[in-house]
Amino acid sequence: MAVLLIDREADKLWTEEGGGPTLDDVLSGAWEGLAAALPVSCPVCAGELAPRWSAGSGVVGGRCRDCGASLA
Repeated sequence: MAVLLIDREADKLWTEEGGGPTLDDVLSGAWEGLAAALPVSCPVCAGELAPRWSAGSGVVGGRCRDCGASLA
């Protein structure tokens, strides 16, 4: 059984055999951008995932302005 991943920005389907970004790649990339206090592409809908701040702790996650998904 092949697993399909969707790259919404490029509208490409990737298969397990054909390569493409892993879930770890996608989430790690999002965290790197958020940690730098930059908005990044939402892993769910490709909208804008904006950094979410905590008092004194810096960036503690992100929330998508389009679909409402959060990364914490």
